[in-house]
Amino acid sequence: PLFGKRILVTRSRQQASALSKLLLEAGAQPIEAPAIEIRPLDDFAQLDQRIEYLSQYHWLAFTSANGVDAFFSRLLQLGMDARALGASKVCAIGSATAAALDTRGIKADLVPEVFTSEGVVNAMSQVDIKEQGFLLLRADIGTDTLRHGLASLGARVDEVAVYHTTQSRELDSDLRGMLE
Repeated sequence: PLFGKRILVTRSRQQASALSKLLLEAGAQPIEAPAIEIRPLDDFAQLDQRIEYLSQYHWLAFTSANGVDAFFSRLLQLGMDARALGASKVCAIGSATAAALDTRGIKADLVPEVFTSEGVVNAMSQVDIKEQGFLLLRADIGTDTLRHGLASLGARVDEVAVYHTTQSRELDSDLRGMLE
């Protein structure tokens, strides 16, 4: 159905190939030009501290599949596994995040209908979360929307970066020409 269409794929290098494969199967010509790069943190001190005290949180909120990958990678490096999540409930901001959790044997307790921070806050407004502890596991450049929204519902919210996001290289001249 996409035969003859050129589609720019701006996902990170790690994620672009899966989408490009699907586009190829549909007849498109994918052009990969990652807009961001996902990298490990330079300093794990804050993340390690939060991991050490996971049991104090009622909810762990994962904001991306990248965050799931980075969190579990660090958990394993610390000699731990999914059992460290204990009795905490798990929120996934969307279906891809829930699928990433599922591959690690974790079923998300909450996935909002709308896959945004606002969608999570709306879904949580249907649950009594007053005085419950939340740990937001996110990119280092995420917005404050989710933290503020959960706090407005009475939750105690901590957040920690689990990976670093940087802007990818400038567009090469061939790609720039195609876009123009």
